[in-house]
Amino acid sequence: MKKDVLIIGLSSLPGGGKDYIADILTKRYGFYKISPGDIIRDRLSKMKKGKISREEQQKLQGMLRKKYGTNYVMELCMERIKSMKKDRIAIAGIRFPNDILFFKRQKFINFYNIFIYAPVKVRFKRTMDRKRIDAPSSYKEFLKGDRNERKIFNLKETKKLSDFKLENSENESAELGKKLKKIIEKTM
Repeated sequence: MKKDVLIIGLSSLPGGGKDYIADILTKRYGFYKISPGDIIRDRLSKMKKGKISREEQQKLQGMLRKKYGTNYVMELCMERIKSMKKDRIAIAGIRFPNDILFFKRQKFINFYNIFIYAPVKVRFKRTMDRKRIDAPSSYKEFLKGDRNERKIFNLKETKKLSDFKLENSENESAELGKKLKKIIEKTM
């Protein structure tokens, strides 16, 4: 692995903009994007055909953490990072406080986490617009998923451990770009 890899972790509730911010980091700042959620969805799609619910993803992640250790999914991310030989990585989907601590302990890595937040109705609209296989079928289901995410992933503690907070009410706004640029300048 190259020395001094910069990794930016991105945390938020569903629809907060983790992937969107990771895409900006990729296009504007030369980062390479990976997603722990993609790793989980890939595993589930091999086990099951059709729609994959958030609850199934959460359950599988819990089972993997219980069977292989709390850092297992982050270890899979780390394997992918090492194989890529890139010096800038954006991880769209740091969930647990322990995920942050895992990367902070790694040698030759400068890790910073950004906690992204957006109003619930904005996040719901984004979630529905992206038409992913795990999209909720209603606003009520979306709110239930939010409650589960907060509880399961201990996002309050993840937010506390994050190095930066980023409000993302409007994708593609000039203000969002300016805020993100300031954060990136502090990490390099």
